[in-house]
Amino acid sequence: MGGRNAKPITLHLAEKNPSHLTKAEIEQRKKAEIKLGDQKLKCPQFVKTDVNAYAKWKEIVKIYKDIDFVSSGDTGLLGRYCMTFSEYQKLLEQRKRIDNIDMMGPDEREELEHYIDEDLAEDLINKVNYIISVDGVLKIDTAINKKMDQLVKMEDRLFLNPLAKVKNVPKKEPEKIDPLANKGFGNV
Repeated sequence: MGGRNAKPITLHLAEKNPSHLTKAEIEQRKKAEIKLGDQKLKCPQFVKTDVNAYAKWKEIVKIYKDIDFVSSGDTGLLGRYCMTFSEYQKLLEQRKRIDNIDMMGPDEREELEHYIDEDLAEDLINKVNYIISVDGVLKIDTAINKKMDQLVKMEDRLFLNPLAKVKNVPKKEPEKIDPLANKGFGNV
């Protein structure tokens, strides 16, 4: 089955009815839409415990405040989106920290060995060098890209980016063709 997914009718009307649906078509679409739960969006507990996720939750609730198509049945996806966004922010912070770490040279190695056991110093130096290594940077970049991909997919489902709003155009009802109208028996 081709075509795009239909937008909820309230979103369509918020965009000033771009395809000029009739009142009957609008009513038919309103009746056909499934609503789960009430209009009030209650923040899940796992989102409240994370500062970044909770801030994103508040931002999204403001966006959806006057829109009727989001209900309490959508809180699971909204919560997962907020947590994924928070994890993405944390990965970006880790990436910045890695960029600011300098490799230990021979002078720093000797100074570190002076304060702690030589084997412990060597182990610590190896761990720091691994984190800074290309492999460590590539792994964190891969994790960042995966989180970004997840966010984009969720944004599409939640209509949080402009492209998602454009993609989700409602499908038109097939026109009812009267076989007798073509033969001159139209208004009988």
